[in-house]
Amino acid sequence: MILRHGILRVSRPCWLDRRKTIQLQFLSTTSSNNAAPPPKDVQPVAEHVRGLMREIPHPLTVIVAQEPNTGSPPAGLLVSSFNTVTLHPTPYVSFNLKLPSSTYDAIKASRTFTASAVADVQLAKAFLMDKKAEGYMKTMRSNVYDQRGGMLKPGRGAMWWMRCRWAEEKSQPVGDHVIVVGEVLGAEHYIRSLDEKARVSDKPLIYSEGKYRNAGPPVAEG
Repeated sequence: MILRHGILRVSRPCWLDRRKTIQLQFLSTTSSNNAAPPPKDVQPVAEHVRGLMREIPHPLTVIVAQEPNTGSPPAGLLVSSFNTVTLHPTPYVSFNLKLPSSTYDAIKASRTFTASAVADVQLAKAFLMDKKAEGYMKTMRSNVYDQRGGMLKPGRGAMWWMRCRWAEEKSQPVGDHVIVVGEVLGAEHYIRSLDEKARVSDKPLIYSEGKYRNAGPPVAEG
């Protein structure tokens, strides 16, 4: 309390200024600790994961579907993500597709698809062909796909087929892909000709480190 020229002035205690300074320092430190971290570049992580997964063998499967009552050619593609989800009480399978996808459009329209295990490199390459490339429609219409049975033609380098009903309620979009789930309605080996047996391995193709491969002999245990 200070008296100047008859006027009473109340000075601000110095400890209040110190407290304000301490509070400001605390708020500054707290806000910096709670601030959202700067965005990270996820691309290096994605590329690293891609490189790691390339080292693991993946089975190759052709997925084919056709929109009903449109006269459009069947749509199909090669996937390396096909696998079983469960066998009991009902067998379900799944695979991943990158969107947009004409094959996924055909699956949604027909609500069915056929999965075929690939044994022939030429069959695998046929389904890697650009959809707009010359000869693709001919390949799909007459050389590979049997429109009556909804599956690949026998003798074209496939091991077995599974006819599936699309399980819409179980399928799930994830990022720029969709996980497609299907209920298996029927499954069987393709009938292979003697020529095909002599030309094509009796083991399905796998893909690893950027190359088509066949599974090797079993590894000795113990």
